[in-house]
Amino acid sequence: MKLKSILVSILGAGLFLALAVVAPVSAEPVTVEFWHAMSGGLQDALVALTDEFNATNGQDITVELVNQGGYGDLSKKLMASVAADTLPDMAQVYNNWITGYLDSVVALDDLVATNFDNYDDILESYRNEGAEYGPIYTIGFNKSIQIFFYNKTQFAELGLEVPTTWEELEAAGKVALEATGKPIVGYDDLFGLFQQYVQQNGSGFVVDGKIEFNSPEGLEALTFILNLYKNGYARLAGEDVYLSGPFGNGDVLAYVGSSAGAAYIQPKDFEYGAAPLPKGPVKGSVPQAGTNLALFAQDAAKQTAAWEYIKFLTSADATVEWAIATGYLPVRTSGFESATYQAFMEENEVAQAAYAQVGDQYFEPVFNNSYDIRSLISTEIETAILEEKTPEDAMNTIVEKVQALLDN
Repeated sequence: MKLKSILVSILGAGLFLALAVVAPVSAEPVTVEFWHAMSGGLQDALVALTDEFNATNGQDITVELVNQGGYGDLSKKLMASVAADTLPDMAQVYNNWITGYLDSVVALDDLVATNFDNYDDILESYRNEGAEYGPIYTIGFNKSIQIFFYNKTQFAELGLEVPTTWEELEAAGKVALEATGKPIVGYDDLFGLFQQYVQQNGSGFVVDGKIEFNSPEGLEALTFILNLYKNGYARLAGEDVYLSGPFGNGDVLAYVGSSAGAAYIQPKDFEYGAAPLPKGPVKGSVPQAGTNLALFAQDAAKQTAAWEYIKFLTSADATVEWAIATGYLPVRTSGFESATYQAFMEENEVAQAAYAQVGDQYFEPVFNNSYDIRSLISTEIETAILEEKTPEDAMNTIVEKVQALLDN
């Protein structure tokens, strides 16, 4: 991304006059500390973008990246820094992390209204997530969506089409099991599996702190899930944690996982493909994932400088550069529709599958003890599969335990 191209796009938007009268961030150099949890190639991509910003912002702003380990480490360190009043200027966050320290997060409404390029261009589900507490507290950054990864070679040998509905998935599972003795599918995220299938079948999940998945539609969705495993059409990740390993080894013909996980697939002697998830009887419903950017700086100069960096990371050019380098998704519609990303999509099935589902994606809303409830439901679904519980017994247990956490 070149500074010249940025100026050209600004001129095209008719905003050059506004640019000319904006005061510099500060008369002195400003350093912004950004806590993140990116590693490997993801960290390399973030470093490259940050170096670009530092070299081209023209306002003596320097962003210092501080790797805090994994997401769990980052979350704990943010909580500790709240207690010690040592928060960084900005950080990656999941929305359910900030529930306990909303007073420390800078509300972004005024900045978005007065100093942000076309906020409506940010995908609607990301905007909705950023404003779920009322004010805008976060801006989407490294966002992904679930994809149906499948063994294209073996699907062709068995004459299988990629399933687009529950019924087609079940039928393909029967063919695959009888022909190969292997399950058709596995799911990285059992909580996400449960929530999306409940919603695909037309039921709410948890709304305004009240359980809605304890419905005929919810029970039907849970029954379908448990039957996939009972019949041998699906498998758990088990000690592998993620299904990309068993999938690459040929132990399962397909799996549902994050679009950002494609880099971890190492297929042995087969070609793999990527497709949208099968849709339910009522609608498509696909969980989005990934963190957002939150601003904590209270000093005016640091706050303004950090906002400049946030605008840069979420600009159309930067979000495309990030998406192509990492497998995450552009956070802007204009990013998806850009000539650069469209050309990339022509050669990338994962990007195609993600793009086909952006209208169906949803974010997981925050409710009381939502983090613990997510873990609880994953555990209870796995227990129900392993112990072959009836759907009714499994649902009753889940409802009872979730209600206890909601009431706590």
